[in-house]
Amino acid sequence: MALSRFDRRYLLMGAAGLFVLLVVVYPLWQVFYRSFLDAGVFSLKSYRKVFSHPSYYRALFNSVWVSCATSLLCMLLGTLLAFLVVRTDVPFKRSLRSLLVLPYALPSFFAAISWIQLLGPQGYLARFFLHLSGWEAAPWNIYSAGGIVFVLTVHYFILVFITVAGALERMDASLEEAARASGAGTYRIMKEITLPLVLPAILAGGLLAFIGALANFGIPALLGMRARFFVLTTSIYYALAIPDFGLATALSGMLVAVALVSTALQFGLQKGEGRYTVISGKSVHPSELRLRSMRYPLFVCVALFVLLISILPIVSMVLTALLQYWGAPLRASSFTLHNFAYVAQFETARRAIANSFFLAAGAATASMFVGVTISYLHVKAKLPGSRALDFLATLPYAVPHTVIAIAMILAWSRPPASLYGTLWIILVAYLAVYLPFAVRTTHSTLQQVHNSLEEAARVSGARLFARMRDVIVPLARPGMIAGWVLVFLPALRELTVSILLYTHETETIGVVVYNLQDAGYREIAAALASIVMALLIFGSVAIRRLTGGVAGI
Repeated sequence: MALSRFDRRYLLMGAAGLFVLLVVVYPLWQVFYRSFLDAGVFSLKSYRKVFSHPSYYRALFNSVWVSCATSLLCMLLGTLLAFLVVRTDVPFKRSLRSLLVLPYALPSFFAAISWIQLLGPQGYLARFFLHLSGWEAAPWNIYSAGGIVFVLTVHYFILVFITVAGALERMDASLEEAARASGAGTYRIMKEITLPLVLPAILAGGLLAFIGALANFGIPALLGMRARFFVLTTSIYYALAIPDFGLATALSGMLVAVALVSTALQFGLQKGEGRYTVISGKSVHPSELRLRSMRYPLFVCVALFVLLISILPIVSMVLTALLQYWGAPLRASSFTLHNFAYVAQFETARRAIANSFFLAAGAATASMFVGVTISYLHVKAKLPGSRALDFLATLPYAVPHTVIAIAMILAWSRPPASLYGTLWIILVAYLAVYLPFAVRTTHSTLQQVHNSLEEAARVSGARLFARMRDVIVPLARPGMIAGWVLVFLPALRELTVSILLYTHETETIGVVVYNLQDAGYREIAAALASIVMALLIFGSVAIRRLTGGVAGI
């Protein structure tokens, strides 16, 4: 009788809690705890080392100023483009919007490789410029701090664009109309009404770009390490290569501290959005600004920008993959499919593709399963403690991937549960990285399922697992499929975690492309990257169809 009254949902909660404890809480605690140890005793030696050696606190300074510069440029660029695409009558807005999102659908280190191919010493655009100008050297250097800021901006401005475009679309236009009726000009309306109303969205998008730039590894690794310009993520990579785990954990602590402050600011901004009550979810149709004679000139400017940031990098990657060797003259005799054939026969590449598909599919499936469970306990069951479980499962969202990789090494590299050197440690790291995506995706999906449906099944005598199988999962299936793809695609191209955890025979696609590029085999790297890009673009289009245009390109 006692067993029949026992709420079996607590069993689900216990299993989900154990999963979060092993995958998230224990590894992250190891990073924090070990950063204060030296030879097993409490010590601040690692932190003293960080602040006594100029190269390490310079890396902190570089991370902060590069991220701030990227964030400011992203806010400027994203806001201008969002206003043009949403609030003006510029032609072909839907096509421009889809193409503007394209760079973010591709891995950031692919972007770095593409821009090296375009603006590097032997880059296509660099050679074209030298041919036209007659100069001996290009006036820019992609292997520099400026090059890093440029590529980070091109990759992350879309975060501001999407955030501001959403705010502009929801804005109640009554204030603007009232100002216009009172005789105010367009510039004054934008300055005194439109801009202040979307300012929280601009700042929120800017903070997202800041966090993304701060945690990025691929771009500063490919563009900065050659110029001896280090940020925190690349310094952690070097500390592990020495190896010096104490130093790596201390640097990780600094990276997490900056990321947490940024995330707290973001939450603060979102909490304060209630003050701006003129931006609401009600159906409004802000009027479009008539560009008149500037309509087509501005369209040409935006189209050229789209061509530069979205189309040329992809063309550059495919072009390099089709060349016999990097720097070959662009004529018919230089093109070949040999690089693609080489990738097909390259054992390491084939193994990396198989590993990446296994890891991406495993991470997507397991994280969605756990994500559904945690969201169900929080949204539907509302059991005591489910909110805390939801928070802990979402915690890795604020933690840079470099730190998560170190956490896995510290937590799962010692007996009796030594996973280092196997694919399983990368899988556990992927689960920690992508669990927040799964939780948030299924959270919103389950909120759309009315409680009365499950209640009707319960009154009819259906037990917990029958209700989950016959009611909850079928109704939430479209959102779960979209969430699965949203985890699968970034996991397929992942680099930051993989480059720190891989060993022989556990390479992933990202690791092989990075190593080939770093070793100078640029055509082979481009061939493998081109194949992955095709898969990612196809997958993003599939996401868009599955989500009804909410996500994907």
